[in-house]
Amino acid sequence: MTEILVSLFGAIASYFVYATHRQVKHSGKAIESIDEAVNHRHERGTPRLYDMVLGNYNRIEKLEKNIDEICYVVSQHEADIDTIEDKIEGTN
Repeated sequence: MTEILVSLFGAIASYFVYATHRQVKHSGKAIESIDEAVNHRHERGTPRLYDMVLGNYNRIEKLEKNIDEICYVVSQHEADIDTIEDKIEGTN
C-alpha cells in the first residue's frame, strides 16, 4: 500500500515539475520579448522605450506650458469682454 502511495505522490510531483518547467520556458520567452521591446538590441536605429517615454514627457511639458499661456490669454480676453459689457450696460 505504501508503494502505491509513494508512486502516486511521485507521479503528482512529476506533473508539477513538468508544469513548472513548461511555465519557465514560456516566461523566458516573455522576458526576452519585453527586453526586446524596451531595449531594441537587435534592430539598429529603432528608439528604446525609455527614449520614447522621455520624449513624450518633454512634449507633455511643452503642451502644459502652451495651455497655461492660452489660459492666461483667455482670462485677459474675458476681463476685456467684461469691461466692454459693463461699458455697454452703462450707456443704455
